[in-house]
Amino acid sequence: MNVLRTIENIRKDVLNFEDMFIESDMPDCFSRIYESENPTVSARELHEALGVASRFSRWFDSNKDLFIEGEDYNKCTSSTVVNNGAIRELEDYSMSVLMAKHICLMSRTEKGKRCRDYLIDLEKAWNTPEQIFARALKMADKTIESLKKDNAVLTE
Repeated sequence: MNVLRTIENIRKDVLNFEDMFIESDMPDCFSRIYESENPTVSARELHEALGVASRFSRWFDSNKDLFIEGEDYNKCTSSTVVNNGAIRELEDYSMSVLMAKHICLMSRTEKGKRCRDYLIDLEKAWNTPEQIFARALKMADKTIESLKKDNAVLTE
């Protein structure tokens, strides 16, 4: 019974990454970094956060040769609202946090250093024992819900 109470307390007290860095000067630079089990960074958002003067496609093409597609980054799309209110799809890339940190370091700017430090802090927090346990609990919760649904179908 104590174990169940402890698990519930951890579940309640688990760190929320959106709240954790809200005080930072970069809380929304990396909007999808922890949306999945494999943290990724939007190349477009990093480009914007670094304040790179060159076009996004030129900047990414000059950097991607140092990395492996499918391992360090994957092509995807992001959307933006244009002047007339319509939503426009843009080419984007989901980069691993490691790739994003490398690119920040290669930028050799103060913004690059701040972005890299931010990513390092997020990664440290992501890898705390509490967060690892919390992710395991979330996975267990999903499995339990799936099993309940399967069981409900079988008993009908």
